[in-house]
Amino acid sequence: MRKERKADSNRIFSGIAVFFIVLTVLAAGSFVLKLALDKPVESVPAMSVDLPAVTTAAPVQTSATAETTLPVTSSETEIAVPVFVTPHRTEASKELDKEFDAGNAVLFNAENGEIIAYRGETQRMFPASLTKVMTLIVAVENIPDLDDKVTITDDMVRPMIELDASRAGFEPGETPTLRDVLYGMILSSGADAALAAAEYVAGSEEKFVELMNEKAADMGLECTHFTNVSGLHDTDHYSTASDMGTILSYAYGIDLCREFLSAVEYTIPPTEQNPEGLPQTSTLFSRMYGDEMPGVTVLGGKTGYTDEARHCVECFADADGRTLILVIAGSHTKWNAIYDTLSILSVYGVGGEKYQPDDNNKEQKN
Repeated sequence: MRKERKADSNRIFSGIAVFFIVLTVLAAGSFVLKLALDKPVESVPAMSVDLPAVTTAAPVQTSATAETTLPVTSSETEIAVPVFVTPHRTEASKELDKEFDAGNAVLFNAENGEIIAYRGETQRMFPASLTKVMTLIVAVENIPDLDDKVTITDDMVRPMIELDASRAGFEPGETPTLRDVLYGMILSSGADAALAAAEYVAGSEEKFVELMNEKAADMGLECTHFTNVSGLHDTDHYSTASDMGTILSYAYGIDLCREFLSAVEYTIPPTEQNPEGLPQTSTLFSRMYGDEMPGVTVLGGKTGYTDEARHCVECFADADGRTLILVIAGSHTKWNAIYDTLSILSVYGVGGEKYQPDDNNKEQKN
């Protein structure tokens, strides 16, 4: 009996000892964990990326509703989904005066979507090369590394020459980087460049267009449909001024898209086919400086033209500290579209005067 009690007693004391050992270990672990959590984290030096020199129109004003992270050209980096706005009328919205040539137009606040001035902004129209802004969005969101290269093929060049489409100037056999391609697509409105981007991302223009239409659906655009990546005329390739404004708002929310859209010029490095390189100049900023009107600075945008669409311009601008987006479609001449762009931003954006071009300006910008 004593032996049994002694054994029981030993087991009890052993259990108590184990219990206190466990408590001691837990306490020590908590103390170590607290020290680790309280220790300040050392900052990691930011990675610098060397990019080709690019001339831009002016420092881009980022709105509070369009903050994103700058996509570094790395396959490990994901682009944040930008905040964008859809134009909508308010009691303060004004119909565009009849003196302006645009068939369809919308001017709205890029921060809240409130329409300032409009004309047929929800009517179906042909977007011409304004299409390339959606092409840019889909490309930027699907290209893991802009330093990757793509091979220019005869199918990207020859048909565009036959259609007299605007081109960046690539020749079959060249292997530009995707950065070169996107600058060529936006600045020179190159259809060859748009096809190269589509081939790289999706394997074909048809597959890439599917991505464009999916993106339009994701944005809630019910009056937009694309059939090609460059804006060549097709009766089933259409949009509205309001929808194109939404697309530009989305692009404005991506730093890298703004970089392309606000550039004035860029030179694609020399190749065997183009030994002197390929200078690219913005079709927008070759026709305006952007600061002709007091209180207004055009920061970036895109032009477009087909016989059916006529002349189109869309841009984002700083107007006395507000970021505005303007879309004009259906102007009868490219100069009407440019003059109306400056005038609409001045008259409706800051309450200024209509733009009055002089002969010297017209000579410089022709």
